[in-house]
Amino acid sequence: MKALKTVNRISTVLLLVQLVCEALLGWLIWRLDMLPERYFILVVLVLVLLLLLTGLLALKPAENRPPEGRHAEETVNLALPRRILAWLLSLLISAGSVYLSLAVAQVSGTISTVTGTTIYTYTIGVYVMDDDPAETLSDASGYTFAYSTSYDEENTLQALESIQAELGQEIATAEYASVVGAVETLYSGENRALVLSQAYADILEDDETYENFDTETRLLYEVTITQEVEDAGDENYSAIEATESVDSVTEDPFIIYISGSDTRNTTLTTSRSDVNILAVVNPTTKQVLLVNTPRDYYVANPAGNGAMDKLTHCGIYGIDCSVEALANLYGVTVNYYGQINFTGFETLIDAIGGVTVYSDTSFTTSGSGVSIDIVEGYNTLDGVGALAFARERHALAGGDNDRGKNQMKVISAVIDKVTGSASTVIANYSSILDSLEGMFITDLTGSDLSSLVKMQLDDMAEWDVVSYAVTGTGGRAETYSMPGRSLYVTYPDEDSVAYASELINQVLSGEIVTVDEE
Repeated sequence: MKALKTVNRISTVLLLVQLVCEALLGWLIWRLDMLPERYFILVVLVLVLLLLLTGLLALKPAENRPPEGRHAEETVNLALPRRILAWLLSLLISAGSVYLSLAVAQVSGTISTVTGTTIYTYTIGVYVMDDDPAETLSDASGYTFAYSTSYDEENTLQALESIQAELGQEIATAEYASVVGAVETLYSGENRALVLSQAYADILEDDETYENFDTETRLLYEVTITQEVEDAGDENYSAIEATESVDSVTEDPFIIYISGSDTRNTTLTTSRSDVNILAVVNPTTKQVLLVNTPRDYYVANPAGNGAMDKLTHCGIYGIDCSVEALANLYGVTVNYYGQINFTGFETLIDAIGGVTVYSDTSFTTSGSGVSIDIVEGYNTLDGVGALAFARERHALAGGDNDRGKNQMKVISAVIDKVTGSASTVIANYSSILDSLEGMFITDLTGSDLSSLVKMQLDDMAEWDVVSYAVTGTGGRAETYSMPGRSLYVTYPDEDSVAYASELINQVLSGEIVTVDEE
């Protein structure tokens, strides 16, 4: 009798554990709200049936009872093999439920990360000329540190305080009206150290005088400062509300700005935006229009109260600045943004098993120091290859305009891959999430993302992706971000901008568009 009670007690405990694990899994799936209702009901039914199955196997009395007078232990022995099977099955189901619960929790956590309060990293560097004898910050303690507060004043001043704290002494400083003015004194030898945002250091290379800044100077020390995204930006541009959400992303058409951050960090860092694409999405007609704007487009910079600048420069003032610049250019309302850096892009492409893109011409490019041959026609590319394909412009006859077209081809290929094969996403969900966490941000809400996934799983519709790239004429001009310097810019072709605006409005109104690239 004691043995029978022990067996029943083990069965009861294991079934309770299974019930808790299954209930947790069901609750997490319900809270995630990505499965269509019929799929969720199916999952619940399967979980209930599994619990009933193990319960019957574990608790059902033996069918062949021993003759009267036999010991209870013999009753236990007759049912023991079935109950052991039930125990193993219960343990397996419980473990599987825990594993899936962790997977669902990871999905939920990543969504919260990419849609919640985003932390941007600002890096302020101390630069010396490459042939300077200083090897450490302490070696430069007697130098005069040149700086300018015309860009990113708050972080620059905070960095100066950190430098002094690190050295344990006051440092000699020289403030200049413009960043370029401070840089000039480093090159001339008037000052031997320069305190400068690395985001601005990147745009110095747009000036022929400083195009080799990264090799002619040396980063001696850096200060990393983190801020929430709503606090991002220059003092002249304090993170305005540049986007306006729609009521329902599964019913209302919307525009999302896709930005490619010019960094390879594992976190998002304020920098130029090398990719500037508006994705116009109509969830009813299942059409997506991608509109590419060249990085050198000469546009009004909201950070400079409308002063003209290169579009890529807008990125160093915060993503809202780029959003508003494009909204003003096309006369539309941009509803959302999404930004991914180069590291995240490579990881995402690898996570979905690569993409196949069509190239209009053959050329050789490079990625991560590896030479990559692109053939005319279809090319299957991994993350490194896809990024190199999307970034190349010097080997293309159309330069930046052709690069923009290639970037849209990659985006289109990603859309085709993730919407056309749910198994690809499910099988590689962990790697996909890793590619997004910390390297991708969006102001779409978690509910928006869940609704879009649920819609796609519900209808598994094929999306029609079309693209258009606006064009322009190359020239030289002074820019807001580099005052007093003549930089290469692309003057917008007004006809192509007007045509892009027309296409955008047609997709928003529910028309199915075809694109005339001529």
